[in-house]
Amino acid sequence: MTSETFTPSLQDVKVTLAPKAPRNRIWEIDFLRGACVVLMILDHLVMMIAQFFGPAWFGVDMAGDGGAAFCRWCAWFHESEVRTAVRTAVLFVFFSISGISCTFSRSNVKRGIVLAAVAMLYTGLSYGAENVLGISGMHVNFGVLHFYAACILFYALIEIICRRFFRDGTLAKCIASVAVIVLVVCLYYLYTPPADTPEWLAPLFPYEDAYGNPSLFYDRGEFSPGDICNLIPWSAFFFTGTAIAPLLYPRRYSLLPFMDGKWNKPVNFIGKYAIFFYMLHVIVVAALLMLISYLFVTPGDWVLM
Repeated sequence: MTSETFTPSLQDVKVTLAPKAPRNRIWEIDFLRGACVVLMILDHLVMMIAQFFGPAWFGVDMAGDGGAAFCRWCAWFHESEVRTAVRTAVLFVFFSISGISCTFSRSNVKRGIVLAAVAMLYTGLSYGAENVLGISGMHVNFGVLHFYAACILFYALIEIICRRFFRDGTLAKCIASVAVIVLVVCLYYLYTPPADTPEWLAPLFPYEDAYGNPSLFYDRGEFSPGDICNLIPWSAFFFTGTAIAPLLYPRRYSLLPFMDGKWNKPVNFIGKYAIFFYMLHVIVVAALLMLISYLFVTPGDWVLM
């Protein structure tokens, strides 16, 4: 009996290419982020009316009825404790959602570097807008984009260390996130940087401490008046998200799939492209208010130009 060896030819080989599995977006994360962006836009609308357009339209005291009353309300709300409480709650949701999203990323190093580049571009544009419009106090040296870039890159470093030195990387990252939260909270409530602290540390420490005392070594109005988002205390919110993400989304599936539908698509769209809304909304809101001023309230006067 003889044995024959079978040598397959190319015609006998069939290769089936499986399509790349789609990355499922968790709808409630986009929705919450989008809702926070909408509230941020409304907050900046109120701020512009309270500080710029209301006084220009109705005088510093904004006396009168109708529109003047709304402008007075904007001025009250902008300085009220209600706004402070709402703003803190919105920032907690916004930053913690960003921390959760960070744990889903395949490359936080790449995301952080790209976002840092965008943040630097935003800084340049803010200086350009300040010079073009002739309005001082618009430049941004360390705003939300800079904050996110710093947090993402720091979390990327945590990921690298945990993968290299710990068997259970997920648990190690949660512990590291909790440690960051504890450190940030302790520094916020228990440490005040002295007056001789270098100004380049301004992004790290708050311009106003937990008890309302202004910083001793820099002035927010000079450093980054257009927007500022210091790592202390706000990074505690971000790392709350990275700490709880494995508990809420161990399999990276929506917690509320039965609620998903067409009703949330507009807000989800805003949340999905939040960075573009953040970068453009101030210009759009200011332009709309200037157009309203020029055409209806103070004909021929743009207010900001």
